[in-house]
Amino acid sequence: MSTLEEILKATGDEVLDLAKSQFKELLIEAKKESPEVINETAEKVERWLVMRASGDLDDDELKALLNARRRTVRQFLLTQEIATRARLERISLGLIDSVRNKFIGAIF
Repeated sequence: MSTLEEILKATGDEVLDLAKSQFKELLIEAKKESPEVINETAEKVERWLVMRASGDLDDDELKALLNARRRTVRQFLLTQEIATRARLERISLGLIDSVRNKFIGAIF
């Protein structure tokens, strides 16, 4: 077996372990955080609709509350997107570093 094949084989396990670990963390975090925002939004919208139906809110107040919640959810989603991009960047750079370190170690 050539040195390149040996390096790639050895690196493959490390790369796979890194990708699995990071992917698992991402899924766990998404499961933990997303339902809370969804549940909270559903509860608030339901409460506001009941308040509107009972006359405690007028159309403008309801619209203002819904728009505020929309901004809150968008902010949450943008934060999640940034966190996801950062994690993907760490995975990608980790893969590159792992391969690079194996090659440098094999050369010297």
